[in-house]
Amino acid sequence: MAKNLQYEGIKPEAFDQLKSKLQTYGIKLQSNSGSFSEKGVSGSYDYNPEAETLRLDSLTVGFPASMMVNEDSLQARMDELMVQHGGRPQH
Repeated sequence: MAKNLQYEGIKPEAFDQLKSKLQTYGIKLQSNSGSFSEKGVSGSYDYNPEAETLRLDSLTVGFPASMMVNEDSLQARMDELMVQHGGRPQH
């Protein structure tokens, strides 16, 4: 089942750090909004630097990523990562 996640308190510097970290999960964010589909992980995102919010919509995990994570475990990892960078989960 697809996940929709939202985070508040994501400063622009933290978003840049998050983009680098997310690449280790196979998720490449090219700009402030768009979609991704890497190694079985797909979804769309929208980062608003003025409001310091980040939305991840329709987050799904398929093969080959599903061999290591599912949507729930990916959400837990994302929540942990966002909190480390000053974000607050809003879901």
